[in-house]
Amino acid sequence: MNITKRQIDDLNAVVTIEVAPEDYADKVKQILEDYRRNAKIPGFRPGKVPAGMVKRQYGRAVTIDEVNKLLQNSIFEYIQKEELDILGNPLPVTKTDIDWEANAPIEFEFELGITPQFDLPINKKSKVPYYAIKVDDKAVDNEVEALTRRYGKMSEPETAELEDIAYGTFAQVDADGNIVEGGFNKEARFAFKELKTKKKQGEAMKLSAGDSMDIVPSKDFVADFNVTGILEVSADDLKKMDGVRFTLSNIYRIEPAEMNQELFDKVFGEGVVTSEEELRTKLSEEMAKMYVQETDNYFLNSVSDMLMDKVDFELPVAFLKKWMRTAGEKELSEQEVEDQWENTSKGLKWQLIENKLVKDNHLHVHKEELEDYAAGYVRQQMAQFGQQNIEDEQVKTIAQSLIQDEEQSRGMSDRILNQKMTAFFKENLKLDEKAVSYDEFVKLVNEQK
Repeated sequence: MNITKRQIDDLNAVVTIEVAPEDYADKVKQILEDYRRNAKIPGFRPGKVPAGMVKRQYGRAVTIDEVNKLLQNSIFEYIQKEELDILGNPLPVTKTDIDWEANAPIEFEFELGITPQFDLPINKKSKVPYYAIKVDDKAVDNEVEALTRRYGKMSEPETAELEDIAYGTFAQVDADGNIVEGGFNKEARFAFKELKTKKKQGEAMKLSAGDSMDIVPSKDFVADFNVTGILEVSADDLKKMDGVRFTLSNIYRIEPAEMNQELFDKVFGEGVVTSEEELRTKLSEEMAKMYVQETDNYFLNSVSDMLMDKVDFELPVAFLKKWMRTAGEKELSEQEVEDQWENTSKGLKWQLIENKLVKDNHLHVHKEELEDYAAGYVRQQMAQFGQQNIEDEQVKTIAQSLIQDEEQSRGMSDRILNQKMTAFFKENLKLDEKAVSYDEFVKLVNEQK
């Protein structure tokens, strides 16, 4: 067997594999002999079928199969041996004139898309904003209020107040106010204060069980209310919707929990916090950690956007579009490839940037890091349910089950890698630090979406 590579340009190459009969003859002969021993053909005893008959019947198919296996193994071994950095998979050049009976060498060609070479502009000359969120008294006050409501008692009052929660059924209606046949019918809840206008709030608060009112979800709820989440519809579908009819089932009121030791123990564990002052300090510390995570996420996205803008390289477009047509379970048409190309090329560009970042700066996620992260995640989840003193062995068992789940393991690995990249960027880029309140930060994020 002879393998050669012809470089078309910096991004494209063709590998030619010359396969001679002696490269596959022994394997084909062995398989045909197995067929002969096991073949059940009328007129012949088992194992007595003439070899020539078996070869005429099966020889061509077996030869083609063995050559294909040989080619697949050879092309990937060659790529690995030559350390070729390729995109997608090798694409075989179709041959229609192969004479399998000629007993002569046959040449096969594979197209390769080569990964482009580029540099990353990561240095102290690159200035990136980093927003540090201040934990102010207002934010702590809001968190204390949310905490007392979270641990408060639920009641069902006869008459509604603004802070109460309405629970009932949402049914889709058309522009004339008729129930849409086949439209969604969903049970959900919302707080009366989450309606945008006092008029709508008042209308809703006057409802009794079984009464209904019409709502335009895209207009009648406040901006930060997750209406797409409670109705389980996309933002696009929500905009197209004429309205919904809400039918009240129940009104719920949460009586805030008293600020006492019972609440402190429920939230942080027995004896960890013993006063409201300590509670506020503890909340402030936890909020600061949470804010760092949010600002780090925003910072990472900002750097990613900066790299996508500044890093410029060409891709083997024709090769990649050809590869896309057959890469999935279903073959794509040329038009489908064109429709998907913009998103695919952007995703590939970021993947190449990320791969280079990881490789050049040794940011790979190691097994031990994944195990430690999974264990920490398990302890964090258990603590939320009041289980503070879980045994190490139990944590390890649950963590291993998470790691063995491919989707969970990939998600945790991605989060670890994000942490590593964020730390690397903080150390190697010039940060333009700006102190902001949480509300200012949220506004900033929303403006740049």
